[in-house]
Amino acid sequence: MKYLPIIKYVLLIVSAILLIFGMVQGEGAALDTMLVWSLIVVLLTIALTVIMPLIAVFQNPKSAVRSLIGLGILVVVFLISYALATDDPIKLASNKVIDNTFDLKFSDTALWMTYITFAGVILSILFGEVYKVFKK
Repeated sequence: MKYLPIIKYVLLIVSAILLIFGMVQGEGAALDTMLVWSLIVVLLTIALTVIMPLIAVFQNPKSAVRSLIGLGILVVVFLISYALATDDPIKLASNKVIDNTFDLKFSDTALWMTYITFAGVILSILFGEVYKVFKK
């Protein structure tokens, strides 16, 4: 993956430019701009998450099982996150109300996915350390 550092820097620069662009336009524009950008990045991530295992299957068919298990876990986490997400309107301190159901459901799903993934990482780290202790 020799292009990975370049891709990371491009995504970072685009995110910074969009954030600055949204802040210059006004208080609500920054949030709208970053929500659209996060939707694009999440959809790109989902697309690559589906495409990359398929490429791996053709390159090494024996690793297909492991890739499909990872993809299945991702789908299960997404479905759980979507089920936990709500689209309840949010009242801001400026008495404005955010009531776009798609934006609310999308952001809540992304938050739940982040929480579940973080909990999974912490549990896998703890399991790995406990496993090392009992393995010796």
